[in-house]
Amino acid sequence: MKVVSNFRLVVLYLFCLSVDTKLPSREDKRLLLDDPTLIHSELQALKHEVQSLRSQLLDQSRSKSGEGETYIIWGKKACPALNGTRTVYSGISSGRQYTNHGSGSNTLCLPHNPDPTPVDFPEHFQSDISSFTGSLHGAEYQFTYRNIAIEDDVPCAVCMVSNAASTLMVPAKTSCPAGWTVQYTGVLTSGSDYTNHYGTDYLCLDDNPEYATEGARMHSYNGKLFYPVHAVCGSLPCPPYKNQQLVSCVVCSI
Repeated sequence: MKVVSNFRLVVLYLFCLSVDTKLPSREDKRLLLDDPTLIHSELQALKHEVQSLRSQLLDQSRSKSGEGETYIIWGKKACPALNGTRTVYSGISSGRQYTNHGSGSNTLCLPHNPDPTPVDFPEHFQSDISSFTGSLHGAEYQFTYRNIAIEDDVPCAVCMVSNAASTLMVPAKTSCPAGWTVQYTGVLTSGSDYTNHYGTDYLCLDDNPEYATEGARMHSYNGKLFYPVHAVCGSLPCPPYKNQQLVSCVVCSI
């Protein structure tokens, strides 16, 4: 592989450079040969430099080849500009209508520029399209917080972290496990517990959310709905959890 070959050449160059620049004078030769601590520190410095260079070369290789890990940020129109993250596309949060027990149960990030289905796609169900197809509805917030108000539409964005091999959403945390990097922190959301509502997936909504500008603000179309999530004591131990307390979340990469 070309990157590996280039990496080996650079490592050899660094080693030779290190040997050349670290050669002792006659006065220092005895001190250097008799000082294992100094030798160890020099080797550790060279090892650190090689590891850093290797990481940079791998990141460049992944970026050029399109490798990396993706995740969706809910409540934002673009991805955070950190950790080698870029926005794949900005979209519209959508899912099934909140009282509909059919259609899909997961939430989607729909692009702003949809393409039509094939022209020869069968249309035998058109006589009663509401009964023989699933449906997609735009999403609305069901609470007011910072920049958003109840009934505002929910934006989303698909993100790619070029220097990551995996991403993870951790509920009830605002920090990541050791070795993982924070992509964004947020509040946990889902459907509601109302009797005639149906459950949806748990999603991490960015804690500084935005509203979509495509639709009219604060118009209640009651499609896919975002509600905050609270803890319930019982099988869930309290402490450390607190009854009725809203739940945080964080999205991490590694």
